[in-house]
Amino acid sequence: MNNPSISRLSNQSVSSVSQQPLIMREGQMFHGQIKQLFPGQMAEVQIGGQKLMAKLEVPMKAGDAYYFQVKSVTPELQIKVVSGPLQATEGQARQMSNLMDSMQLPKSPEMVAVLNHFLKERLPVSKEILLNAVDLLKTVQPSLRHEALVAIQKLVELKLPLNEINFNSLLGVEKKDGLHAVLHALRNALVTDTGIQTQTKERILAALGDAGRITATAAERALFSGAMLKLLDETVPREERFQILQLLKSSGVMASNTTLANLQSVLHSALIDSAAGNTNQTTSGMLSGGQPMESRTIHSPGQIQTPSSLLVEAWKSVLKVDFSLSSSGVDALLGQFKEMVKNTAVLQQPFRSQLTGLVEDLASKPPVEMRNSPIGEQVSKMLLRMTLDENRALPFNANVPSTHMKALLPENVAVKLPDLFRAMEQSPLPFTKELVQGAQAAVEQAVDGKVMRDVMQRLFKSLGFNYEAGLLNGNQDIAKKMDMLKPQLVALLHDSAVSPALRDAAETMIARMNGSILQSSDSGMNQQIVMQLPLEFLGKRIDATIQWSGRKKEDGKIDADFARILFYLELESIDKTVVDMQVQNRVVAITVFNENHQLREIGALLQMKLREGLESVDYRLSGVTFKPFEEEGKREAKRQNEMMSEQGGVDFRI
Repeated sequence: MNNPSISRLSNQSVSSVSQQPLIMREGQMFHGQIKQLFPGQMAEVQIGGQKLMAKLEVPMKAGDAYYFQVKSVTPELQIKVVSGPLQATEGQARQMSNLMDSMQLPKSPEMVAVLNHFLKERLPVSKEILLNAVDLLKTVQPSLRHEALVAIQKLVELKLPLNEINFNSLLGVEKKDGLHAVLHALRNALVTDTGIQTQTKERILAALGDAGRITATAAERALFSGAMLKLLDETVPREERFQILQLLKSSGVMASNTTLANLQSVLHSALIDSAAGNTNQTTSGMLSGGQPMESRTIHSPGQIQTPSSLLVEAWKSVLKVDFSLSSSGVDALLGQFKEMVKNTAVLQQPFRSQLTGLVEDLASKPPVEMRNSPIGEQVSKMLLRMTLDENRALPFNANVPSTHMKALLPENVAVKLPDLFRAMEQSPLPFTKELVQGAQAAVEQAVDGKVMRDVMQRLFKSLGFNYEAGLLNGNQDIAKKMDMLKPQLVALLHDSAVSPALRDAAETMIARMNGSILQSSDSGMNQQIVMQLPLEFLGKRIDATIQWSGRKKEDGKIDADFARILFYLELESIDKTVVDMQVQNRVVAITVFNENHQLREIGALLQMKLREGLESVDYRLSGVTFKPFEEEGKREAKRQNEMMSEQGGVDFRI
């Protein structure tokens, strides 16, 4: 080598005094000190707590310190002297100043912070990277400097451009900023944009609506079912039923010409109209066989078939028949319908007997009188009440409302339910408050781990966080994927008619989605997954950042016995909350960080339920601890130090 500032370290001549070898990367800069000189221009160089044997090509003095930079690692390790010699008696600030002089860098506080971080984390260094990093660091408040440096570090490790879009996408995850504000800004920009096509705008708004309302619809549907059941219950005071009907009509859920007097006829007529227009019935299959109804429950894409839904479809088949032609077909359908009622095990005996009696009375009538008879209306009312009961029991995984309910109500009833919920919440009437509280209690009781898992999976899919991965895996259902939010935003950016405000909002949303994926890592047997989800539960918005760290078994599958899960939550009622869940050999320890001291008392009431839930899936709860955020900050700092290994991976000390 002709350059006198280059020292060459042979791979064979490098030995480490510490137990763990020092890993070098091209461009990495480090501080080293000449500890001892040996014959043949060999020297012992100390880097941190480790020592290397190096061959020197330029004279150096024992005790002098230098800043070295890795020039190459193959075929042999070469390092370049960047600054020095530095006297051991010089302070760190003086040494850093000499380094910045050698690299011709500005001596700003931001540069000192960036350079210190790069040296500490052994990141590749160049003047251009450092200057770009300083420009990004200047855009954040001093209180966010640590998060900003970690975001910059991730960009350097991923070899991504150090620009504002990439930086903000990762910084948002590091700061644990939620997505609700980003979604709100995107929605506002869409509504005010006049350049894009109406169809495009409506599709994206629909995707935004789906993303924000997956968990909100459960309480709305439970409230609607409760209100309708009260409306149909003639033992409820007439004044109360009238007020419920007015709320349903003002919210657009019921037709404006509906009254208490004609309610039963209106619902029955809607069912007849639906039956007449339905050309895709498979009644013969539904009406055949004698096995209990539960064993024939059908799960089809987009809807859930329940015992009540199958009975309603069967009843619609009876109403669909042209009664003026022949009574034989009607008798056969009524006989099969009665057999179906008999074999529906979920029906309670009084209800079953009453419904069977109505069908028998109906069979004794002339066919031409059956469709519009009061008896037929009564059958429709009973089936509707059964449907409403089941509707309340399907909090998250069914259509809103289910298919047969749409036949009895306006076509756009699903989009009207939020208006109904708000009207009920704002109403001063005591019974409306009871309905709202009952709906919320029903949903709360139905929520368990499986429900929340399903909600999170549906929301993750609806937003389209990783739709690119599905395309790479060979999933050819492109049309279905285009209903997701992310691919629609990507397509929107190619539209020249998009306004600057909407383009900026779409780019921000895409960048934030990408930020979670970039923060996730898979380093050999260790894996880290970061997700940010804008949840909405019982009318409350929850911004959740979930960081899961675990390891794989030898077969490549996730080891469920060991994991660490961190939940960073922004909650409307108790504000910022962090839950640290550690799993060691299927024993779960949970620490909750929050400033509200009442959580300790409330949490104690829920621990038994948590313990039972964990035991049901073969885990054991060792305990739940509540701490203030001052201790969480110390824990987080310690965790950050432990997570970075020599290879830049994650240290899972479980």
